[in-house]
Amino acid sequence: LTCVLGALAFWAPKVFKDYKDHLEPLFEKNPGLKFNFPNSIFPAATFNLGPRTVSLDHLDSANAAAGFCPIFCAGSFDSKKGGHLILYDLKKIIEFPPGSTILVPSSTMRHGNTPIQPGEERMSFTQYCAGGLIRWVKYGYRSGKTLEKTAEGRAFKAKVDGDPDIRWKEALAKFSKLSEVEADRQTAFT
Repeated sequence: LTCVLGALAFWAPKVFKDYKDHLEPLFEKNPGLKFNFPNSIFPAATFNLGPRTVSLDHLDSANAAAGFCPIFCAGSFDSKKGGHLILYDLKKIIEFPPGSTILVPSSTMRHGNTPIQPGEERMSFTQYCAGGLIRWVKYGYRSGKTLEKTAEGRAFKAKVDGDPDIRWKEALAKFSKLSEVEADRQTAFT
């Protein structure tokens, strides 16, 4: 699990910082909440214990839009013949052998995997952050529905949400370009 956190911080420092800046205050304000694992910034996890786990083409639209979902696969299968990761929007099929982990922007990139051969086993483990948790913190520990009930709340929500024509650009800017990732690390961790 530490390697996943390290990979996120190393390759997506602005995403990592955004998670940290919103989730740590949430967990501090609510001492009953605990991160699932030590050294993990992800507040949610799913174990798909198979024995023949296959994900069809999908988006995890409730996850943070400017975020990543680490996907880990395990089992006993021939990764040359099945269990490939499919990134539909990129038109890529990637060999994904047991023990592999990848970070995928799961709410904005369609993904899935191919079936495995008869008699083989494949499991997966994913971690993620619901976008609603980040909005909850941004909305002052209130839901959007609660804010919509009053004129003052609607004005506050509109201010936090910002202009949709700009918001998607701000979200996209949280994904580091390879040429900028080193500088982004310096900015995110100073």
